[in-house]
Amino acid sequence: MLHNKQKLTIVVGFFLFVFAFGCEKTSSSQINNPQAIKTKPTTPVQLAQNTAPVKQAVVSPAQAEEKKPVAPAGLTKEAALSSPVAGNVLAKVGTWTLTIEDFNERLEALKEVVPDYDATDIEQNKMILEELIRQQLLVQDAENTGVSKNKDIAQAVEEFRRTLLVREVANTLTKDISVTEEEAKEYYEANKEEFMDQAQWRVRELVLNTEEEAKQVLVELYQGADFVEKVKEKSKSNSAWQKGDLGLKSEFDFPKMQKVVEALEVGDVSGVFQGPNGYYIVKLEEKQGGEPQDFEDIKEDIITGLTLLTQQQAILGHLEKLRQQTDIQVNLKLLEE
Repeated sequence: MLHNKQKLTIVVGFFLFVFAFGCEKTSSSQINNPQAIKTKPTTPVQLAQNTAPVKQAVVSPAQAEEKKPVAPAGLTKEAALSSPVAGNVLAKVGTWTLTIEDFNERLEALKEVVPDYDATDIEQNKMILEELIRQQLLVQDAENTGVSKNKDIAQAVEEFRRTLLVREVANTLTKDISVTEEEAKEYYEANKEEFMDQAQWRVRELVLNTEEEAKQVLVELYQGADFVEKVKEKSKSNSAWQKGDLGLKSEFDFPKMQKVVEALEVGDVSGVFQGPNGYYIVKLEEKQGGEPQDFEDIKEDIITGLTLLTQQQAILGHLEKLRQQTDIQVNLKLLEE
């Protein structure tokens, strides 16, 4: 089990990793759901700087002992009392300011992804605040030295900006779209074939070398001969030692057998048909599944699926309208060079 100090170190590191990508309260499911996306990113410069790797010095155990954690610089009680910031400004670094409201929003975001984080722990919050200040110092240094104008960084920032804009437009278009239980029920009744339990069949097979031999055996079966006895006596299949039993299967080895089996009722014997190992006769011993699932069991899945489909259609419709209103020119020949 981790000690509190270890937990704190992990939490702070994860917290800053989340901030590096401008995360607010966005889960993996929200990313896939335009209606749920609502992100307040850090500034582009913060994004670019925070995605850069940070080298850490390696220290010996003795050095580590000498460098025991101390109170974060600039956050002592005396410094706080003498701080020039006022009102709701929690910290000011050059021209950059962080309000207590912004900081609390970040803590709430952290709480969403790290439920065990205690947002009331003053010492933990001080450490996070200090790391944000250090981060901003590096951001400002990047701006002053021209690092922020790096081509790769500029492209990454622009791509991030485009992504946020697309998400916000999608959110605006779909925020009022929902599907009722009645609409889900109507869809279910009209499309029951989409909600069938997978069918499985237990089949016995009898395989012979020639069509003439197979037809003769079929006549004997129609006259009352026992299918299992004929399998043991005549079948050339690898399943003969199992009395021709193929077990419960949802799919068969070749399409013709699948089609024949699906047309049989339990107890029926098929006609003769050709397959990869000769001429086949099959008997359907058992069938499971193949019935519609109960609506109550899949209601929520249908509502979710229909909602996403309706949202997608709204976005595609809006895109088509924009396409009609915009001059778009494409040179496809360049793709063929």
